Amino acid sequence: MLHMIEVHPDPVRLVGYLEICGIANHSDEDLGYGVHAWLSAAFGDMAPKPWRLLWDKKRAPRILAYSRYDGEALRRRLVDFSDPAVYAVCANQGIASRPMPQFAAGRRLMVDVQFMPVFRTSRSGVEQDIFLRQPSVGQNRLRRDELYCEWFTEQMRASDAVEVVGTSLHSFRLVRQLRRARSATGVRSAAQLIRPQAEVRSEIIVKEPDLFTRLLARGIGRHTAFGYGMLLLRPPS
Repeated sequence: MLHMIEVHPDPVRLVGYLEICGIANHSDEDLGYGVHAWLSAAFGDMAPKPWRLLWDKKRAPRILAYSRYDGEALRRRLVDFSDPAVYAVCANQGIASRPMPQFAAGRRLMVDVQFMPVFRTSRSGVEQDIFLRQPSVGQNRLRRDELYCEWFTEQMRASDAVEVVGTSLHSFRLVRQLRRARSATGVRSAAQLIRPQAEVRSEIIVKEPDLFTRLLARGIGRHTAFGYGMLLLRPPS
């Protein structure tokens, strides 16, 4: 069974834990690597993904995620095995959860998705904005919003789970990100990257309920362990 998880981390203690890990810096603008590191330390192989961090000036931070484990199972893992600094991040908070329903074929839904529209170059393997894959000039060149919506629609249709009725780009920005990689010699080093972050809103119709549940559990695109690709569902307008 798939569950939606909600965690309310203490922002001061979260930043404190990231400072202990040496990853609390401005290169991790979206906190994708930082939250990924905390989730891994807190829950190990039970760490939920895809997930999304919601944090603005109006509300305290919260992490929403999909998981095969409910809130009680995750809380027990945290209490039993996490280090004190890890545990302190949400020591005074429960981990809320609810089972996700299986939506019937023909059900209309709205989805809100934050994703990273990137592709890997064939030679270097470096990820680049899909907008840069287009020719620089020409009649077939799409606007950024058109290209991102088209890419998202293709990803959704490839799952065979849904029919996409319409999609619009809600926001776009370039974000500074921190990633760590292990070299051939086993040494881990930090890389500072700038990548595109897009958010789309789309109306869909469920075609295959089981495949749709799998799509929710998997997410869309790359970097689902770093805060991208979670499909947040809303009632149709």
